[in-house]
Amino acid sequence: MDGNGDQPEEQETAKEQAEQQQQLQQLRRIDRSRSRLIVCFYTLPLYVIALILLLNEGRSVTAFMFVYMAVYAIFAVDMVVRVCPRCGEQFFVKAFFLNFFTRKCVHCGLPCQPRQEHKSASDDRKF
Repeated sequence: MDGNGDQPEEQETAKEQAEQQQQLQQLRRIDRSRSRLIVCFYTLPLYVIALILLLNEGRSVTAFMFVYMAVYAIFAVDMVVRVCPRCGEQFFVKAFFLNFFTRKCVHCGLPCQPRQEHKSASDDRKF
């Protein structure tokens, strides 16, 4: 027993649970950064259509282009700097290229979405 009256095993278990919770939070941030960039990627056709419409009306597209490129760059950099909580390497970058289609660390294979144990989709909803 220590000065707090807790057993050493309880302290280790609490410490392990805190580390697991921190790892889950990191993995959620990693998954969120991936989702942001994928949304940018899949909205590219809408961006192109908007550019065509603006150009057909004779409007300037400079600001529109810079905003889209800035958002895309910010989301890409956010994804590149994400580090795997298990191996400490960049989660989505193996050598030079960003792989934003993967859901696992490109180095150690840690999934960015932990497996759900018989939970329904409605259990995680926050209203």
